[in-house]
Amino acid sequence: MGFLDRIRSSISGKWIDSPEHLEGYKRMGEEVFEVVVELADCPNLKARTIIQAAKSLQVMGDALLLNAYSSDAHKSLPVPMMTHEQAEAWYGKIPDLLVAARQEAAFEGSSKIHLPIRLGKRIESSGLCPVEHLAGMRRATDEMESMFKERMEHARLRADLYKEAILLYEEARTRRGTGDATVGSILGGRHVPRSSHEEAETQYWTTLSSYLLIAQGLEDPSLLKNASPSGQYAYSKLDANDVWKVTSPIAIREIRQDGEWDEAERDLEEHWRQHQVTNVEREYVSTTEQLISRGEIHEDGYWASCPFQAVYRVTKGPVHVLNHTIPTGHVFVWDYGEDGEPGRFITQASFGRADSRQYCDD
Repeated sequence: MGFLDRIRSSISGKWIDSPEHLEGYKRMGEEVFEVVVELADCPNLKARTIIQAAKSLQVMGDALLLNAYSSDAHKSLPVPMMTHEQAEAWYGKIPDLLVAARQEAAFEGSSKIHLPIRLGKRIESSGLCPVEHLAGMRRATDEMESMFKERMEHARLRADLYKEAILLYEEARTRRGTGDATVGSILGGRHVPRSSHEEAETQYWTTLSSYLLIAQGLEDPSLLKNASPSGQYAYSKLDANDVWKVTSPIAIREIRQDGEWDEAERDLEEHWRQHQVTNVEREYVSTTEQLISRGEIHEDGYWASCPFQAVYRVTKGPVHVLNHTIPTGHVFVWDYGEDGEPGRFITQASFGRADSRQYCDD
């Protein structure tokens, strides 16, 4: 995309995919198909499950960007920026999954990717969710249903084995119906409130989260045993009513020694009152707990600002955290944001040492 095209995109909120971009997505789809065929008879269950996740992400990304491709029915059309970014986020996960699937197929236990694979980052609009994006999400749910429809029919014949997948599907298709009703009204020209746009977007996202799990669960039913019915991360320490829930033990000890307990506790209470815990953060906590238990990372200090959470260093890399591949020796942290702002993942070769902890009054 040229410089002037980028300016137009930033003003209009629409993105015109270049032929090179679209060709790259097509090649990725061909690569996914090649690995699917290659591993069709692979006895390694994890390898087959990983490739199912990769195929699902590719199917969803293609559905989102359908209008960007020219066809007999229409010319290539611009898509909302958020639609392009969401598709990019999904496509971006695929290469690592293909590598992991082939590695696992070659040597059992060699893949460090942990199952089940989740949708990951959700791209949200700063204003009203574009109708084109909602339509793309609806296409994605259609394509996912078509992809595993036959396998779901077979699963119903073995209901005891696939109970979790069937229950998750029944919930997901109900949520999908709610989103369809709203989007149908919008596409039919009826005015609906902004909250209805947001609700439809949320219902589709939850549906796709579940469909991605179902695609993997139909390959390996045991994966859904520990997944919550909604397809999201189950209760974690982030949901506890404890303001010190993610604060590093090192920070707690130093705060107590320095006589700053009351000040820190006031800051923590204010932080968690404003902060909205997300499923991405639950995933981060769950992943780091697993990596610690396996000795692949260790605590390497703590973040200088509230909530003074642990910084981790990779000891046996590379490790995979929130779609990032982090090599041995590098550090990472989840920054929970300030004043209710969204959090973010940060990783570098190293972090500089702060002179002191930062409190709200500083």
